[in-house]
Amino acid sequence: MLINETHISLLSQAFEKDPMFVHLFSNRKDKDQSKVLIRFIMKRNRLLDGLILTDHAKEPSCVAIVDRPVNLKRISIMSKIRLNIEMFKLIFQLPLHVLRFLTKYQKQTFSSAPNEPHYYLTMIGVEPVSQGKGIGSKVLREVHNIAESSQPSYPIALDTENRENVDYYRSFGYELKETIIIDGIKVYCMTRPAE
Repeated sequence: MLINETHISLLSQAFEKDPMFVHLFSNRKDKDQSKVLIRFIMKRNRLLDGLILTDHAKEPSCVAIVDRPVNLKRISIMSKIRLNIEMFKLIFQLPLHVLRFLTKYQKQTFSSAPNEPHYYLTMIGVEPVSQGKGIGSKVLREVHNIAESSQPSYPIALDTENRENVDYYRSFGYELKETIIIDGIKVYCMTRPAE
């Protein structure tokens, strides 16, 4: 399915009150910068052969960005070059404090993830008017089915900055592995073991 600006806008709205996004993009001008970050995350995901799950091309109610267990040897040289170009462009699109935070975030959350190959749920968002209707649960179960049907079955890692999400993810079999603090923002690192 073709991913477009509607999907990026949905994620931007879904994460509008997320503690990390509030910290990074606190004023109206910054809202466009949140879309720059989400657009980059989607491009990165595609270049690394990840998954983007959504229910509709033009009027989506949900979007999930999932990184597959990465074998960098399988990624083409051209994809690696394009990813480096996209990363370089971020220097001119996002403020320095955002880039510093994201560097710390990636480094610290990566150290909390499973040492073995795993899927990583980068983002999952449901449009605000559709929240609370089981759509997020349905998408989460789809991610679990993908990880479980892989040969071999893989664990799934995710990070959330919303404390109330921890119990939600626990109800799906995730375990809280570590809580880290980055620039005053608590990040809950969770893993769902392979089935």
